[in-house]
Amino acid sequence: MKDAPGDFRMVAGTAGLGLDDVAHVLVPGRGRDHTGCGLTAGALDRVAVAQALFDRVVRRAQGRVVCSGYKSPIDQKGTPWRSDDAPDRTYRGVPEAELMRRELLRRGVPADAVRAERESIDTVTNFLRAELEGHFGDARPVAIVAQEHHLHRMIAVIAPRTLRRAYLGVIVPEKDPQAESPLATLASRLIVTALPRKPGPAIQQATIRAEVIWRTARLAGMRRYH
Repeated sequence: MKDAPGDFRMVAGTAGLGLDDVAHVLVPGRGRDHTGCGLTAGALDRVAVAQALFDRVVRRAQGRVVCSGYKSPIDQKGTPWRSDDAPDRTYRGVPEAELMRRELLRRGVPADAVRAERESIDTVTNFLRAELEGHFGDARPVAIVAQEHHLHRMIAVIAPRTLRRAYLGVIVPEKDPQAESPLATLASRLIVTALPRKPGPAIQQATIRAEVIWRTARLAGMRRYH
């Protein structure tokens, strides 16, 4: 871990990659509020760091901020919602990615620099869909934005098996850092193990595995496994 220019704290990913080499930012979901139509405080903190990174590196590189996430299968909050660009798809509440996109636009990030991946249901599928569905638009390096404990799992377990580009992590500051359950790392390892190489089957298999794990967590009375 090291400090980067602009007071960003980084977690090393691809060897030799620095913040000034990055062209894109990936913002995985961090949950919705009790209405299903707003973001948690942790998610808003991620957006704030993503916006700062856009100003620091992405704007110059003409890259993108990719917001990724619908909701966890346990999250049943919210009323039906549809997007103008996908009117046949009905969501329960507003997807995390859409809420993050709106916040970035409110903060002044141009609309053509933000993408919302609205279908993923956990951290592994956040990464897979963002990468394999072409949301970045090219193969240039990405900075992954998350709180420290979650970010270390992303860098150590998920990114090496899902991203097809160079990457590093940028830590989102927390007043009261929350350690993850050991089950989170185990779940991620199970989901990413031996996935198919082809994008469609990889996303499908990871989604099925994530749904099974969330279903098990729900039966055990857990509100989240991270």
